[in-house]
Amino acid sequence: MFKPGFTDLPDKFCPVYVGRAVRALAPKARTARPTANVLSRVKHQKVRTAYPTRLQTYQQGVALIMVLLILSIATVALVSMSSSRQLDIRRTENLLRSSQAFEYVYSLESWAANALRNDSRENKLDSFDDSWTKPLPETAVSGGAMQARLSDLQGRFNLNNLLVEEKPSDLDVQRFKRLLIELKIKPTVVDAILDWIDADSEIRYPDGAEDETYFQQKTPYRSANRLFADVSELLLIHGISQQDYNKLKPYIYVASAYAPINVNTAAPLLLRCLANDLSAKDAELLVRAIKHQPFKTIESFLQQDAIAALGINKQGLGVSSANFLLSGTIRVGKILLLFDTHLNRRENGLITLVKRQRRSPDNG
Repeated sequence: MFKPGFTDLPDKFCPVYVGRAVRALAPKARTARPTANVLSRVKHQKVRTAYPTRLQTYQQGVALIMVLLILSIATVALVSMSSSRQLDIRRTENLLRSSQAFEYVYSLESWAANALRNDSRENKLDSFDDSWTKPLPETAVSGGAMQARLSDLQGRFNLNNLLVEEKPSDLDVQRFKRLLIELKIKPTVVDAILDWIDADSEIRYPDGAEDETYFQQKTPYRSANRLFADVSELLLIHGISQQDYNKLKPYIYVASAYAPINVNTAAPLLLRCLANDLSAKDAELLVRAIKHQPFKTIESFLQQDAIAALGINKQGLGVSSANFLLSGTIRVGKILLLFDTHLNRRENGLITLVKRQRRSPDNG
């Protein structure tokens, strides 16, 4: 079989000639249209670029989730920092406002002390005609407002009057029992009250109560066996309910020493408790007479027609007072402060603070 060689080809197919021809046609090849094979490779490359593989799609999803997670953590951290900052600001503001409110409390106590001191220089009796009875109207202060009023505690019944020199005061016990009856409270609770404040642990029969009774409570506690420190102790005494306490509260208070009832400032209901036969009508007449002309002595009070024939004992009665209650309301910003201050005035006019306590809005 014949196999042609280079020597058998025409001169134009010799290596030298072919090389020259290729070099001559090279510029034309660069500008020529791509062949079908080239177009096919480019098309497949574009397809691979437009439609990534499954691994590439998974990697992109993980990256997106990580970005969202980082953004979420950063957002939560920023919100937490902002909330904490707001709480710190509010806490600081409340502390400053509370401190400012208590400064106003001290100023109101000074106002009340001056009013009581001036009154002691003007006269030796206390009634609703005195200057200290005029309340302080709502007064604007820096950042808020305040108001206050003074009232005579000795227009009420002192619970510690029930025990005098470690023994029950029969006269005061009878007056207190009449008060309980007027308020529709069982008078038998007086035995439990006496057991609460006497020093011994002996039960007064039939209605007394000592440690044995209070140990059986859901939360056990002991009998006080000392004088009252606050009227709210009544809620701990056997036989006294919350309803009974609410009825009694406007007519009672607590003082460490024996304090007579001031007939010039006593409520009509309390005046009725001075005798068994004093009617509500007669008590109202007494109050009207007092408002018209306060009694200067207890003897002039006992000579009134309404009570002259009742034989009322003057023990535990008076026309002047030593114990007063300052009740105030202070608003500073968003802070509302209600307080009660027990003030004691001695015969020489010296004013001392006995007790200061905050008052619930529900209690006026």
